[in-house]
Amino acid sequence: MKMPRRLFEAAFIASAILLVALVGAVNCLQGTLFVGGLKCQLNDTSSDLTIKVLATLIFLIFLGLLVGPIVLTIIPALRGGRTKPRRTDKT
Repeated sequence: MKMPRRLFEAAFIASAILLVALVGAVNCLQGTLFVGGLKCQLNDTSSDLTIKVLATLIFLIFLGLLVGPIVLTIIPALRGGRTKPRRTDKT
């Protein structure tokens, strides 16, 4: 079952947006100042379960964004997918 390229692109962009949102959420939970000087009133630490779970999710999404396109390029080549026929010069 092949998925269209546009679906992969949409999933990639949605994952990138989710990654940014999760990083912002973790920063908010830990009380980090935002660009405008706004600050959430929460003070969770890195030892809290919520932060650990979100940080693990962030890492997995980042890893998927990093490795995903490489894997999607390599797998069709290994399966013998669309390749251009080899050109030979006959003289």
